[in-house]
Amino acid sequence: MKNLWVIDSGHGGMVDGMYATAPSKMYVHDDDNIFYEGVFNRIIKNMLLRKLKQSGFYYVDLCPTELDVDLDVRVDIVNTYYKEYKNAVLLSLHSNAGGGRGFEVWTSVGQTRSDNFAEIMGKILINNFSAIHFRPDTSDGDLDKESQFYILKYTKCPAILPECLFFDNWEDYKLLNDAGFRIAYVNALFQFMKQAENKHI
Repeated sequence: MKNLWVIDSGHGGMVDGMYATAPSKMYVHDDDNIFYEGVFNRIIKNMLLRKLKQSGFYYVDLCPTELDVDLDVRVDIVNTYYKEYKNAVLLSLHSNAGGGRGFEVWTSVGQTRSDNFAEIMGKILINNFSAIHFRPDTSDGDLDKESQFYILKYTKCPAILPECLFFDNWEDYKLLNDAGFRIAYVNALFQFMKQAENKHI
């Protein structure tokens, strides 16, 4: 049975020319270029959804709006789908900040089915972007980092949250705005989804 992929674009987008999540989840670089994480997340999501539609995947756009939908609402929607479709998987798209560089993949705390999905995602990012640092937590024997992030803690289906680079780092910021990198990242997400389906995890 195919998975039902629930695709989440974290935070808000642009509403009437204003960033819905301001002043959080954005960064102004010295050259006055501003990065809006919620806008980036939607760009990646929309690119991915086009590939999924062309390839016959079962998917749901969790947040088909520019509004910054509350996390409890997002979780309720995910859990409603999971109640009906036990093959649902949440993929919550984000970009990072806070003084680092590179990729991370997050799951909820403890060993769950989510770890299996995160391991596939992590290995694909490492293989596809060998020149970009991947930031694992191998203390429990796998690549994912674990947190009490609301969207991961309270969803009942398997859920992973990949962090695509650090938008407050200048070098990562330049990659995030590069069309070729965006295509490569979306291809990596798509590759992850295909592998996960083939492994029936």
